[in-house]
Amino acid sequence: MKAPCLDSPGDGGWGSPVNPPHKNLSGVPGAERTLVASAQAGDRTAFDQLVQRDSTRLLRLLVRITRSPEAAEDAMQDALVRAWRNLPRFNGQSSFFTWLTRIAINEAYRLMKQSQAKTTLPLDDAVGERIANWGGRPEEIFESREFLGAIDSALGRLPLDYRQAVVLRDVEGLSTREAAEALGIEERALKSRLHRGRMALRRELDSFFE
Repeated sequence: MKAPCLDSPGDGGWGSPVNPPHKNLSGVPGAERTLVASAQAGDRTAFDQLVQRDSTRLLRLLVRITRSPEAAEDAMQDALVRAWRNLPRFNGQSSFFTWLTRIAINEAYRLMKQSQAKTTLPLDDAVGERIANWGGRPEEIFESREFLGAIDSALGRLPLDYRQAVVLRDVEGLSTREAAEALGIEERALKSRLHRGRMALRRELDSFFE
């Protein structure tokens, strides 16, 4: 699957960035700082270059969250339009990817609410219960197609909040700080969601290690 075309205007059109751009980009890595500054000044080419760097990764993340390639592409396109229009508001306290990810997740959540997406995995509060030990298990289990398919299926049944946390931290490899920023929550809340999501996944997959 390829990322949506960045030249497509979307339903509402690209429009132009609004508000004066922020000058402090201390949180942006040096390699992308010049591109961000140019894009904030209205340079679409610079913006496209920024997006292309992580578009495949972001689209993959959205597919895992929405469980629908079509919904992921819609969320991606809407997020790109919204990011372009609000780029001057980007304060540079995080990387561009983290900022764009937060916008994209919000768009995905909005689309999922509109379609009344529901999760099916029942969860209780007994996250401290004993979980089977997976240590010392054969590596071929972890690498088997059946096991990887089971993980993907179980991930899709997680409540959205837990799924987002697990995908960002364990699938995409974001740090706790980056994942929390992308979701717009405190690190403590992110850790709680991640813990519950991991426990739910382990309960689903314990049968592979019996």
